Amino acid sequence: MPPKWRDLADSLAAQIKSGKYAPGDRLPKIEEMAQEKGWAKTTVHQAYKALEAEGLVTSSRGHGTVVRERLSLATGAERDERSKLTGSSWRAGERSDSHMAGIVAAPEDVAEALGIKAGEKVLRRSRTYRDEHSNAVIAHSTSWIPAAFADALPELLMGKRLASGTSIDAITRHTGRPVVRRVSHMWARITDAADAGPLEIPQDTRAAVIVSTVQVIDSGGGVIEYGVDLGGPDRRWTKEESTE
Repeated sequence: MPPKWRDLADSLAAQIKSGKYAPGDRLPKIEEMAQEKGWAKTTVHQAYKALEAEGLVTSSRGHGTVVRERLSLATGAERDERSKLTGSSWRAGERSDSHMAGIVAAPEDVAEALGIKAGEKVLRRSRTYRDEHSNAVIAHSTSWIPAAFADALPELLMGKRLASGTSIDAITRHTGRPVVRRVSHMWARITDAADAGPLEIPQDTRAAVIVSTVQVIDSGGGVIEYGVDLGGPDRRWTKEESTE
C-alpha cells in the first residue's frame, strides 16, 4: 500500500490533468489540506513536493503552490521558424534528447509525401522533446529526408543534435535553394501499443494525442523533408497571433 502522501499526490495530479485545477490555480494551503484530511502537515508537504518534482506545480513563499502552465506542442513549421530566428528549435523550458538517425525503407505515407516509391531508401532522423523541468515527453519528432542528402551531408547520419540549426537549415545551405512553401496537416487519434516507446507510456494506454505533419518544399519544387510530430497525451497545440 502506498504512503498517504503518494496517494494524495496521485489524486491531485489526476485533478490537474483533468483540468479541475487549471494552470495558475493555487492548491489548498498545506495547513488547510492537512486539517481537511486529518493528517500531519508533513504528509501534505511531501505530496506537494512530489508534484513539484514532477513538474506539475511550483511552490514559493507568499504565493503558495501553483499549477504550472504545461508546455504546448509546436509544429515542425514553428520549430523551423524558431531555428531561423534563434539558431535553435528549442523553446524556453524545453530540451531534446534520444537523437537517432539511419537509412531505412520509406513507408507508404512517407514515400507519398516525399514523392518517391514506397520502399526506396530514405534518411530517418528522430528525437524526443521534453519539459526540462519535469522531464516529461512533450512530443516525439521524426524527420524523413531524401537519402541523397545523407551522402552530401554526413552529419545528418549522426545520431545527435545538429550543432548549427536543423536538418532543413543544413540542406538549404548545401543546395542554395531556400524553403518557399510548407504544407501542414494536424489531426487527433487514440494511442496504440506502438506509441508506448516514443511517448514513454504504458502499452495499454488509450489516450488522445495530436499528430502534426509538414512537407517542406524548396525553390526547386522538391520536398526536402517530411516532418511528423506525435504529441504526448494531454498536450495541446497553442498558437497566439497579434492582430495589430
